[in-house]
Amino acid sequence: MHGVITTYDNKKGTGRVQGDDGQIYFFSRDMVAKAEDIPSLMMEMEADFTPVQGEGRMEAHELSLTDPDSFQDKILYYNEPQGFLCEKEDLVSGFDVLDRGLYRLSRSERSEEKARYALIRECVDLGANALVSYKVETQLKIAIGFSYEVVVCSGVPVVLGRLNPNGDARAEDLKHRIDQEKIKKLHNAMVNTKIGKMVIKALAAVLIVIFTLGFFFSGGV
Repeated sequence: MHGVITTYDNKKGTGRVQGDDGQIYFFSRDMVAKAEDIPSLMMEMEADFTPVQGEGRMEAHELSLTDPDSFQDKILYYNEPQGFLCEKEDLVSGFDVLDRGLYRLSRSERSEEKARYALIRECVDLGANALVSYKVETQLKIAIGFSYEVVVCSGVPVVLGRLNPNGDARAEDLKHRIDQEKIKKLHNAMVNTKIGKMVIKALAAVLIVIFTLGFFFSGGV
């Protein structure tokens, strides 16, 4: 079957191609017939492939670009989204993922609006223009004597671009824009915070057991 690539993730090596039948097919690097075609994968590239029914989705196997040299020796330009996007899907139709953060980030607040705003502000500072695999969850927090709910917003920071010969951003600039070192530090800080909370809970449990045993062996009141 013949089709056109509608979106591609440069970091993960996954994308979607729309076949001549109008169906959207998923593909990954290991489904590409020729290894030399992989560097040329991007939006608007035409390809031939074999439709295969995968697990819960249609896939494009043995994908082969019909004109892999069409964008060679050209400086590629992209347009970024007009506003910051929060998308539930990992791939966003009509955009290439040109850069992707190494880790998923999250922020929690008493309302979704505040949590989302804090997360977006942090991602913009990292160089991202969108979040993919975006999720909103409600968690119950227990403090001394009372409990309350917080909203956790999380997602993977990415740089999205729509291929446009008159675009205002070069592909090579967008592919290396996210500050990965800063993401590592934020991720490590979150992990250390979780570990710290677990240690505190464990110590509290141990103290309760010690107090209970001491009370029991002392004969109680």
